[in-house]
Amino acid sequence: MSIEPALLDALEACHADREQGRSPAEAGFDALLERWPGHPGALEAVAEAYDEAGDLDRAIDGYRAALAGLDGTALRRCFLKLGDALRRAGRFQEAVEALETGLDEFPGSRSLRTFLALALHEQGRSDAALGLVLEVLVDPMPSPDLELFRAAVRHRAQGLFTRDRAA
Repeated sequence: MSIEPALLDALEACHADREQGRSPAEAGFDALLERWPGHPGALEAVAEAYDEAGDLDRAIDGYRAALAGLDGTALRRCFLKLGDALRRAGRFQEAVEALETGLDEFPGSRSLRTFLALALHEQGRSDAALGLVLEVLVDPMPSPDLELFRAAVRHRAQGLFTRDRAA
């Protein structure tokens, strides 16, 4: 999927406005969908903006809408973001299903396996979760997505340590 230059420029302007503290709607993300209705790149960008703003339901709907038009790295990352948003919304079974669907498409993805482990853990399936973590640990393949989401994974790890100490 290629993104036309006008959409790239509009996305850059929206992100700049978000950095100034504006909501996704105020930053122009909703207007992207009016100008590029159904465009997977616009759908995914709007979903991500709402995800970052904490509107998980809107983000989930956007990620789901974007999936059909994405491919390659963008598709893998969209599955990842969808699964993580579902997990954070407490919709653990849907998160597992989305991440497993992503793994069907990208069976070697260390990042999808990592986020699937988080969702399985939330379901109380600690053996399956730990098994995936161990697979990721010994997998020698580099993972640009894990690098991209390193801070989020580290934050989640710290949260798990904190929760364990409080128990």
